[in-house]
Amino acid sequence: MRADGARPGLLLALALALAACSGAPRGDCRPDPPPGEMGSLCGFRNPEDVEAVPSAGLLLVSQMHHGGAGGGSLAALSLEESGPPRRLWPAEPSSAPRPTLRAPLGDPTCQVPPPAAGFWPHGLAASAPRADGAVPVGVVVHGAREAIELFDLVGAGAAARLLWRGCLPLPEGVAGNDLVFAPEGGVVASNYQPTLEGLRGAFHMVRGGLGLATGDVLRWRPGSGWEHLAGTAGPNPNGVLLSPDGGTVYFAQTGAGTVGVVELASGRRREVAIGGHPDNLAWSPSGRVLAVTHSSGAAFLRCAVLRGPCRSAWSLFEIDPESLAARELLHSDGQEVGGVASVAEARGRTYFGAVFGDRIGVWRRAREGAAANSSTGTGARSSPEAP
Repeated sequence: MRADGARPGLLLALALALAACSGAPRGDCRPDPPPGEMGSLCGFRNPEDVEAVPSAGLLLVSQMHHGGAGGGSLAALSLEESGPPRRLWPAEPSSAPRPTLRAPLGDPTCQVPPPAAGFWPHGLAASAPRADGAVPVGVVVHGAREAIELFDLVGAGAAARLLWRGCLPLPEGVAGNDLVFAPEGGVVASNYQPTLEGLRGAFHMVRGGLGLATGDVLRWRPGSGWEHLAGTAGPNPNGVLLSPDGGTVYFAQTGAGTVGVVELASGRRREVAIGGHPDNLAWSPSGRVLAVTHSSGAAFLRCAVLRGPCRSAWSLFEIDPESLAARELLHSDGQEVGGVASVAEARGRTYFGAVFGDRIGVWRRAREGAAANSSTGTGARSSPEAP
């Protein structure tokens, strides 16, 4: 990722120079902050993506793998009760679900789940519950294979379980990032760049930082497989959303500081600039696009090098899906939680996933009538709630 107006090589050199410095330990988490203030919930491990599943009373969390022994995991946090997160997959040995007898979903050649050590989850999505009550869940996973792993979320609250159902291997030369379920069936996923590994991965990161196209958006449909969606090429396509009718795709472009919008039938493309390095997108309950963007490429690189308490600044924007008018709802300097990459809003609270660290953010919008850009504590500012 790049900071506005700075060269990626310079930022990398700066990050390496800062690697000799260690960040001060964080304070305790604040799980129930006053309206307008940023709080945090502890007990996670690199909780990069968050997805609210109100029907199950849960917030699903994708916990990334950043190297070392073992893999990542999928966790759940109750939306209704206080308490620590609970790992759902790979399941704890004492709570491992019995194998399902249902037919596998996705690619028929995908017959077994990935090994726990090779499960490196990234973007996460959930669909509406099916008639049997199960919630389809998809996760972009690196590691043992580059694929979208498919699950069923069954049960609710403390009784919820994830059952592996199949996978969709991504095409050769595609490093996925995020996904969304399509209303007519299948999925849409972002193709961030050809690979994340080694010198080739670094090369394409630099290309994206220079504003050059590194990938696009893909669609998988039963019976026809993967296709590249016309008009979606861009620098490091990241978070992805579909309109409720499935006719328009929204995708963050990390290397360009913009969110792209393509009408799939006509190919018409528009963009809205929000600055920084946009990451994941989500729908708000009011039907607007929520976009999180990293404010400082140098600070983010420092977090990647040090792997200590990350204080990389970030902002939350709200975008009108029709006019594409964008408004900054919140800016944080990262003191409470840094490196924020994702957002989910449920039951009056907004949750923020983070690429690094042991916590997610939690925030309630300031009451109407609060002053714009008022101090919200812990180095954050917010705009008043929209009327």
